[in-house]
Amino acid sequence: MKNYFKKFCFGLLFILILSSPYLSARDSKYAEKIKSIEDFVKKQMKVDRIPGLSIGFIKDNFMWAKGFGYADLENRVPATEKTAYRLASNTKSMTAVAILQLAEKGKIDLDAEVQTYVPYFPWKRWPITIRQLLGHLGGISHYRDYDKEGHIKVHKDTREAIEIFANFDLVAEPGTKYNYSSYGYNLLGAVIESASKQPYGDYMKEHIWGPLGMTNTYMDNPDEIIPNRAKGYRIIDGELKNSEYVDISSRFAAGGTRSTVVDLLKYAKGLHSGKILSKKSIDLMETSMATRDGKFTDYGMGWRIIPVNGRFQAYHTGGQPETRTLLARFPTMNFAIALAYNLEGGNLHIYSHRLFQILFDEAWNMRVYTGNKEDDALYRAIWDTFNYGLSYYDRNKKPLSLDKNSLKEAFLYFNKYVNPESIHSDYVRTYKKILHGRHPIAGQAFVKVGSFIAYKLIENFGEKKLNYYHKMGAICFFNDYINLYKTQSSFPEEFKLQNSTEQKISLWHKEWEKTCNQYTRTVFIAPYSDLDGIIKKLKRIFSSHTIYPNLAQDFGSTIEYLYLNGDEKRAILIASSTLELYPESAIPLVYLGNAYICIGDLRRAREYYKKALSAKTDKFAVTPRFINRYAHNFIMYKKFDEAMNLLKIASQFFPKESSFYYGIAEIYLKKARYFYEKALKADPTNENARKKLKKIK
Repeated sequence: MKNYFKKFCFGLLFILILSSPYLSARDSKYAEKIKSIEDFVKKQMKVDRIPGLSIGFIKDNFMWAKGFGYADLENRVPATEKTAYRLASNTKSMTAVAILQLAEKGKIDLDAEVQTYVPYFPWKRWPITIRQLLGHLGGISHYRDYDKEGHIKVHKDTREAIEIFANFDLVAEPGTKYNYSSYGYNLLGAVIESASKQPYGDYMKEHIWGPLGMTNTYMDNPDEIIPNRAKGYRIIDGELKNSEYVDISSRFAAGGTRSTVVDLLKYAKGLHSGKILSKKSIDLMETSMATRDGKFTDYGMGWRIIPVNGRFQAYHTGGQPETRTLLARFPTMNFAIALAYNLEGGNLHIYSHRLFQILFDEAWNMRVYTGNKEDDALYRAIWDTFNYGLSYYDRNKKPLSLDKNSLKEAFLYFNKYVNPESIHSDYVRTYKKILHGRHPIAGQAFVKVGSFIAYKLIENFGEKKLNYYHKMGAICFFNDYINLYKTQSSFPEEFKLQNSTEQKISLWHKEWEKTCNQYTRTVFIAPYSDLDGIIKKLKRIFSSHTIYPNLAQDFGSTIEYLYLNGDEKRAILIASSTLELYPESAIPLVYLGNAYICIGDLRRAREYYKKALSAKTDKFAVTPRFINRYAHNFIMYKKFDEAMNLLKIASQFFPKESSFYYGIAEIYLKKARYFYEKALKADPTNENARKKLKKIK
């Protein structure tokens, strides 16, 4: 009886800990790290201008979650771990779970055509299967006219939600192209209702939310009383405003739910434990699909599948009016991160990346600077081999193949393209082969090689060595493998690397052990960091080295914050120092250009953009996509002239890029609207101004 009572008390205590995770941090081994996380969140929220945010993590049986700021600014209601946010697209994985549950019961055939379950959905040019819809391979369109489809204010039932896109043409033949589609997941919601004979929300509550104790997860019905409902906000022309009211019932199975970070963590834990889905179905859900031409989509069923430092990860984000959310799961670590906030915008991933970095002293997929594109290509090859190969081993506890012939083919592919000579002699073709290396089109050669290397290293050094590779990355992983087979005279020649690749990795390793140290793995760059001290220390660490951590993007975000908030001189100073650290990178050049636009020196801005276009590395920073992003951020801070000047400079370098001219026209409209409104404010009887304003609105 005494033992039974002890067990009962222990069980009750465990339940209380999980139900009050914000209390359990006090005496945990994570207490100091949690203090650092809290300090970071408070500072970063100010940078991102987020009113209210809730964040948490679960590791093994320990859960922590906490809210920051305000769930409702007008009424000063604090955000807590119990605040209920719109989940947006984080609903999709729950829809996928429901489909797989019904498939396990024999009520859904994943390879059946969707009309089997939703006969009112029109037949298309090609058949569409349930499996294809789960992986966004069904050819279903995403929003076509968001100005119309994204602002629905009336309740839609399932049939009405499907009718919105029912007559849209397919964007591609199913199976041939990945096309992210919320409408495809709405169609899956209709499949669930047909197969289960229940409304979507009722099915979710009975079969997923209820069994996992997710008592604060709901369909987001505006008529219902939902405890701790967060209000949503957006930034318009630099000012914080309430979110537009949008009824999201039209997105029901793709993004129509509301929940808390605690419930999201319960959901993650429930998936890890296999409580609501079999291991076979979970494996299927967490395996990336591939297009017909043999390229992984990096999306399984309701989850994005992207490894982190050779760790297996399944995650999803969500964004819609009122909210941004993220749930990142690391099943092999028994670890998950959940976060949500009530602003449309902000830097969503920085919160999960920093939390991970603080907890594990491990940078999130640290980028590497080599200073030239050929070395970048070689590093990309070994990184993909390491990250996807080790992730495969991390998940499956075995290599993708131990068949000698299969491995021989994989190493032949690797050695043919992953060597300095091939990259130099035919860069374009070789780099394309490197990008294909992890995909089915290349027989997953890189995954086979990487998972085999992991297998051999563990065989010789033990599982504990993996933590070293997770922290230090691809260079140390490959260097240890090279040293291993050099000490074993019987090691098969066909499983070795080319001499020139060995030599390059050996040279890199000598430098990388010095430049990728405890400081550079854990340093965090933000406007509130000691930037001068960080730069001084990095210069000393990186001095005389040719390969080291690439933190240029982190500096770039900070530089942008400085010039957007009126500290252009400081921005120029930090950007110039960043350029000294990364002299061949386009990133500091672009941000120098933007800072000079802010002080009106368009000549120098143009010069820096011209240099960025000729930079040897990080050329993505000067692509039209990123330039439009810089212009958008200018507009968010009411810097209309700066945005226009940037787009005008960019159009000189990209004269055929229509988005720049469109952006310029939009800015003229914004300015016209602003001055017409001022005219009406000065003289409410000015009918000409009223007519013009009505016309451009």
